[in-house]
Amino acid sequence: MTRTESNIILFSITLCWASSYIFIKNLPATLSAFAYLTMTAGLASIILFIVFFKRLRDFNKKVLLRSAVMAAILCVNLVFEKLGIASIPASTASFIASLNIVIVPLLLLFFKKKPSKNNLLGIFVILMGLALSSGIKIGQPLEIGILYMFFACFFMAVYIICTDRFTKGYDPLLLGVGQMFFTALIAFVLWSFEEPRTFLALTYSNEMLANIFMLAFFSKAYAYIMLMYSQKYANPLNVTVIASTEPIVTMVLALLIPSTFGVTESFTLIKLTGAVFIAGGAICAGTSFLNKKEVKPLAGNTISL
Repeated sequence: MTRTESNIILFSITLCWASSYIFIKNLPATLSAFAYLTMTAGLASIILFIVFFKRLRDFNKKVLLRSAVMAAILCVNLVFEKLGIASIPASTASFIASLNIVIVPLLLLFFKKKPSKNNLLGIFVILMGLALSSGIKIGQPLEIGILYMFFACFFMAVYIICTDRFTKGYDPLLLGVGQMFFTALIAFVLWSFEEPRTFLALTYSNEMLANIFMLAFFSKAYAYIMLMYSQKYANPLNVTVIASTEPIVTMVLALLIPSTFGVTESFTLIKLTGAVFIAGGAICAGTSFLNKKEVKPLAGNTISL
């Protein structure tokens, strides 16, 4: 897989994750985070088991162990994400989630991996865009939903780095299928403690089931399998830079996708300006125009004997 192909896949994943904020917002407020995670990850696991049934025989203890570790981190991230999105606008949640553009480089310093000059400039520009678009003001009391999203952001950064290390040495497909199964299993166990009747305690509707299926298929089954493959050929910072464009997609989708529960988003000039900064920062971080070009010797300058 080339770098261009990897970037295209990452953009498609960003589209799936950006749209997931809208669909999660459309879920009933009474649906708990554990129930949501059990249903979406469980349905995604069934889809992946059916599609890749012949590959299941290739699982071994090492792959299962790493899949379980990734699933545990992912569970924490998704639970905090669900709690955060439930209480703040989808666009604001997406902007805060993009702050892993800062957290990932900081965590990579522990592995002695320094960002380039273009990365640093791009991160700074993206942060300016996030500050303009998030609607969060200095000195303003933080809502609990914003704090939840900050925690989700941190664990997503940890997840990206772990995924990068695991996919370099193991089959991405098996890691993706395994982590989705363990995510559903962990979520179901936690849900059973919260509500012993689990599935029997829910009130089902066509709108809820439709949103659950969309989330399971696109933001779970497709997105996380393709993330495994793309991270095998991309570095964590590149993944984070592309994912930082997620608020732009979310802002557009929040205006285009009708909400089944009457939740609407407003479009402002400030948000548009922030989106331009984010896009510009992503382009800057993904290029290398600040790096010094090597000066090649001119032909004919060498002396032959």
